[in-house]
Amino acid sequence: MSFIDTLGGLAKSAYGFLSGKGIANSLARTAILGYALNRTISNANKANEQPDPGTEVLIDPDTEYKIPVVYGSAYITGKITDAVMADNNTTMWLCLTLCEKTGKLIDDTQSVISFDEVYFNNFRLSFGSNGYSVDYIWDDSNNNSDVWANQIEVYPFNGGSTSPVYFTNETTGNTQNAYDIMPGWTSNHTMDNLVFCIVRINYNKFKKLTNIGEMKFKLTNTMSQPGDVLWDYMTNTRYGAGISQEIYKQ
Repeated sequence: MSFIDTLGGLAKSAYGFLSGKGIANSLARTAILGYALNRTISNANKANEQPDPGTEVLIDPDTEYKIPVVYGSAYITGKITDAVMADNNTTMWLCLTLCEKTGKLIDDTQSVISFDEVYFNNFRLSFGSNGYSVDYIWDDSNNNSDVWANQIEVYPFNGGSTSPVYFTNETTGNTQNAYDIMPGWTSNHTMDNLVFCIVRINYNKFKKLTNIGEMKFKLTNTMSQPGDVLWDYMTNTRYGAGISQEIYKQ
């Protein structure tokens, strides 16, 4: 466990005890979150040594994992589908599968899942001019830092490897296919009908980027009304009941 994971756990635990609405609780929450961010920044600024060559990471496959279906808005962590170490073990590439791509609404309109926000170890990420390289990190009190600038890249996809999308608060983003980004992938890595992200993390012990960490995404699906949800789940042949739509037309 890295130092930044401990800070994230501290902030999360603090919220469990300091959940009141009084001014004292609010000040305490602000102080703890600010402390976590400042400790991360101050430790990163001590980087005066030679770069660490990196470490080997072993990830056990989760053979029991089932891909969820997201309706409306939800925060989801996803699962690691593939991982590749590159650049002499100083760069980690991840494929995080988040959920299924949903079908059409009752009015025959295609549902759309958008990427609203992304968090890394409890810090919200914002991006630079290209829309996928991290520029700043933010804590829950709206304190920010550029400590991880250009150290993390996030490439979202909605529906497959040839369907790159932007984050909703960005005016630009990646336009490449996933198999042109992820090392070792070819056009056979299609990820059909899946919502996922390709993530790049540069190993840097001084900036406290020494492990995969926890990534959490806020997704919003235009399919949110009960009728549309029931229709999709009953008729979808991939993850639903697969009931023929002809039955409902009779």
